[in-house]
Amino acid sequence: MDKRKHRKLLQTALLSSPIIAIYGVIPVYVFNNLPAEFLLFGCIALTINVFIFWLINIAVIKKTEQYQRWKQFAASYFFTALTHFAFLGLRVGMEKIKPLQLDLSLVGKGFLVYPIISMFAINTIILIICNSISLAQKKELAEFEVQRLKVNSLEAQQKVLMQQLQPHFLFNTLSVLKSLIQQNPEEAETYVIRLSQFLRYTIEVNNTALVPLGNELQFTRDYIDLQKVRFENSLLCTFDVPDRELGKMLPAYALQALVENAIKHNAFTDRKPLRIAVSFENNGIQVCNNKSTAKAHNSSGTGLANLNARYQLMAGKMITIQEDNNRYCVFVPLLNQNQL
Repeated sequence: MDKRKHRKLLQTALLSSPIIAIYGVIPVYVFNNLPAEFLLFGCIALTINVFIFWLINIAVIKKTEQYQRWKQFAASYFFTALTHFAFLGLRVGMEKIKPLQLDLSLVGKGFLVYPIISMFAINTIILIICNSISLAQKKELAEFEVQRLKVNSLEAQQKVLMQQLQPHFLFNTLSVLKSLIQQNPEEAETYVIRLSQFLRYTIEVNNTALVPLGNELQFTRDYIDLQKVRFENSLLCTFDVPDRELGKMLPAYALQALVENAIKHNAFTDRKPLRIAVSFENNGIQVCNNKSTAKAHNSSGTGLANLNARYQLMAGKMITIQEDNNRYCVFVPLLNQNQL
């Protein structure tokens, strides 16, 4: 038995023992016209009795977890029955003693009417509670494992997406770099610096689920600057994000993926440029672009679906997509560390 389960059982034993004791004593007190002091004495005695039953069941569960359930139940009833009859023997031996002027014979009469029934009833209640706690913990562990596997799967998908991005992206950037070296060596040097910053970021966050907004914005700017060398005035992008929000978190590659999505799914020229706006809205980032004739591009929507699934797992939130004939917008919430 792990420590967490053991602690949960002990806490439940401490809380439930007096409740079960009161429930068991009141009928005897009411129907047998016993003295008022019996209620206090009976509750204390039965609380101790029930707590001992709890300790017996916790010990049985700890020692017999590897056995079948019916064997655990049999061991539980056997040891609690032994303990109960030992208490009955002790009570009979105390009949001649009257502490606090309490007539224990009256107590004995009340409890000896149904000693076996009460013992089995109390032990059954304890077993039901123990079983519920065990099932709840198993369910919690199973859900945690499922969530962990989902996160691992999403992280693997993220790496695959980046691996798919980099060869195609590098092919285009190296082609651009080759032309720049021949035509404008100074701009080629600046281009190499931006490319190195872009690639360094992909390495740094390779195993990171969340990144600061400021880092993701700089990464996205580097990506756009690299693309603008290729597309020139046909690609326009603006940023409107307050500095006070730069410390908030969001999934790695979230903004860059949205910008890349706009570039991949639209056709644009110098006369009809693609306009992308990245802005802060309602504690989140909105990435909007004008729509133009779509490129012939096969897309499964894996990127947005992956991003949405990561948000759901990390913070129980979802991305929002708004679209009309002229505009396409995606809203991604910003996260605080205490929300995770």
